[in-house]
Amino acid sequence: MLTYVLRQDGHGLVHEGFLQARHCGNTREAEILCLAPSLDAPKGHPAIWNKLLAHFVHVAGASHIERIYADAPDQPLLVNTFAAVGFEPFTHQTIWRCFEPDLALHRRDIALLARPRSAVDDWDLRRLYQKATPERVQMAEGAGNGGSAAFPSQENLSAEHNVLYIVREGGDLTGAFAMTHSAHGVWLRIWGDSLEPTMRAVRTLFEQALLMMTLNRWRGPMYFAVSDYQGGLGAVLEEFGFAPFCDRVRMVKHMVKWVRESLFSAAPLVETASEIVPTTYAPPKAAASPAHSPTHVHSGDTS
Repeated sequence: MLTYVLRQDGHGLVHEGFLQARHCGNTREAEILCLAPSLDAPKGHPAIWNKLLAHFVHVAGASHIERIYADAPDQPLLVNTFAAVGFEPFTHQTIWRCFEPDLALHRRDIALLARPRSAVDDWDLRRLYQKATPERVQMAEGAGNGGSAAFPSQENLSAEHNVLYIVREGGDLTGAFAMTHSAHGVWLRIWGDSLEPTMRAVRTLFEQALLMMTLNRWRGPMYFAVSDYQGGLGAVLEEFGFAPFCDRVRMVKHMVKWVRESLFSAAPLVETASEIVPTTYAPPKAAASPAHSPTHVHSGDTS
């Protein structure tokens, strides 16, 4: 956990505030957790957030961090404040909440299909992620750089509380879901074909996630974020007892990264001249002009 405190006297707008962020040492990502005071507080002002964010961006660059994430309520003032220091929205989300996950499984005969991820699943997971996630989101999550990033990019950086499960049917990977649990509830994220007309695979993922939460005795409520590219999930969420809670915007700032590369440039081709042999040269003699005899005109009388 990183905390930065701002105190400034003699300024009409900026007085004091603080920023908290999280950075795991084994990743190139950081996430903004808290900014205070809030913009609607009596002493709150966007200039305070701008100073704190600009300082953290400078520190992150020196620490070789490549991406900084932020969650903001979907409100113009908040989004524009982050945008002023280079953050860009990459997805809009509606948060759904389920208070009683146990009741969502009532009268459902569910077999346990999910198992924790293993190394043999990585290739199929990468293909599933690319299929289920738009390219712009892949780039924002660090997975668009030639496929070198690990799957999945963790939305919540507290990896010790994240568990990734996969679901296979007949040997084929049909979906995956990640669960982050804490004393305040469980955060769920899924990867599956949300465009399938019957939504069978997506329903299976929700059933398995709720069952896993029950078996592990994790406390609710359960939260799930529907991104703007996951259309059609509202009916499925209502079926499992979820209700809309709030709207937010996921934002990212990509840091400048210096890369040194060797460039090969072809040397210009110089054409060599052939050997020059000196020789004498005599200009041709001018031809003599022909002689002209004078012409005499005789005039005489004719008789």
